[in-house]
Amino acid sequence: MKPLVTVITVCYNAAGTIAATLDSVRAQTWRPLESVVVDGGSKDGTQDIVKGYADITGTMVSGPDRGVYDAMNKGIDLARGEIIHFLNADDSFVDAGVVEAALAVFMADPAIDLVYGDAVYRTAEGAFLRRFKRVNARNLLYGDLCHQVVFARKRVFERFGRFNLEYRINADYDWMLRVFRGGAQVRYLPRAIVNYDTGGLSAANLGLTRAERMRVRLQFTNQPAYRIGELGYRLRRKVLARLGHPEFTSYAGS
Repeated sequence: MKPLVTVITVCYNAAGTIAATLDSVRAQTWRPLESVVVDGGSKDGTQDIVKGYADITGTMVSGPDRGVYDAMNKGIDLARGEIIHFLNADDSFVDAGVVEAALAVFMADPAIDLVYGDAVYRTAEGAFLRRFKRVNARNLLYGDLCHQVVFARKRVFERFGRFNLEYRINADYDWMLRVFRGGAQVRYLPRAIVNYDTGGLSAANLGLTRAERMRVRLQFTNQPAYRIGELGYRLRRKVLARLGHPEFTSYAGS
């Protein structure tokens, strides 16, 4: 049996963008697939738009929540799928074959817990492809990973827990660190997964984002050790940049 995939979208007053997000879910060639939409009580017609996707929407709930990560945790509770992906209401899959490509990796090895790929970052200055091939359990502490490029088996949330509501902006980063450093079996998929809008909550609150991210990191290390490790990480990145490593490239896709 092919596993059911659940794509969770949390939103609030997203009438201007959610149709494009759900269009990209509906276009996926992989079936079985369900969309779970957790709406924070929108007043702009978002819920009416979502109703137009009843053919893929397994569940839609609407009501107050304690923030985006509380809504994401609700989505996990509602998900029926074995494989879970989070796709924000401002983002979209890059093409119709994304889920199919990720599931091919899962199906080839039942021991794999998590599959991640690359992201197309869309900015006011244009789009570029951010590659995450070099992310691993050690250097994720000093770098980052776009959460929208991640597919995870539902058992990962049972093993490592859900999103910690103590963090307003970095609960996804905290979760990924717990998973990567906790011994989960992860696999990199060398392809673009999502069109990622960089104008979200973290970009709008850079000071809070950085301070909170440091709090997350210091769960796994101490300040002196982090500074030494970060220095080494940055030096390696400079060397790779000089050697022409294509971690960041312009993007000409759709």
